[in-house]
Amino acid sequence: MEADWAAAVGAGLDVIDADWPGFVDLGGNPEGIGLIAEAAESVALHEALLLLNGTGSPVFTCKCDVWALGAEEIDPREFDYAPALARVGVASYIDLIGRDAEFFGSFERHEARVRRAVLRMRPLAVSHGRADLVIRAAASQGVTGFGITLYAAGCGVDTPAARVAWESILRATVTVTMEEAGSFAAGE
Repeated sequence: MEADWAAAVGAGLDVIDADWPGFVDLGGNPEGIGLIAEAAESVALHEALLLLNGTGSPVFTCKCDVWALGAEEIDPREFDYAPALARVGVASYIDLIGRDAEFFGSFERHEARVRRAVLRMRPLAVSHGRADLVIRAAASQGVTGFGITLYAAGCGVDTPAARVAWESILRATVTVTMEEAGSFAAGE
């Protein structure tokens, strides 16, 4: 699986904002998943959001989205797919914030987490897509720190095939991200 990470922190760059008016606290209210339109359209995203916000999860989600990719937005080499067959794609993002205050405030710990996660994702036998983890500035309950935007994308010859690839990439990415988040919460 193609996977990479980046840091996008600085003036004028996107900030993960858990204090935005549309925030749904799935950790405190899992039934709130019904308020998230994107989760109603995808079992994989629904499951990912519930897992990421579940009891004992070291992270919570703030925002998510799913969108279509055109053939011109797909690099067949990066998506591990034949150029003639990479016709359509599906992509998503999920913004994550760590619950631990020390972790939330540490860029270095975020960098270590995403580096380890990407190294674990690359050898996974999941193809026709890619994942990216982007460290961003974040705000939660009036406090600033850092968070991660988890991107997953898949492609195929048609929309159903692209959705299957995207869902596989999303599930694999969320699994590794949760395992890495758990290891940092445990002080590793």
